[in-house]
Amino acid sequence: MSVFRVWKAVFWSFFGVRKGRDLESDAAHIKPVHFILAGLLGAVIFVVSLVLLVNWITH
Repeated sequence: MSVFRVWKAVFWSFFGVRKGRDLESDAAHIKPVHFILAGLLGAVIFVVSLVLLVNWITH
């Protein structure tokens, strides 16, 4: 399991674009806890980025 593989899987799942064989491969090789942690961290980064962008535009 590599960190890059987890982030790649989470990144593409945010967009809803995954090939079936990649999804099956990720499910077989990556632990669910890693998906959950990377997903939560990715969501926090996304929300903070949006808040900072809106603050910058409205300032």
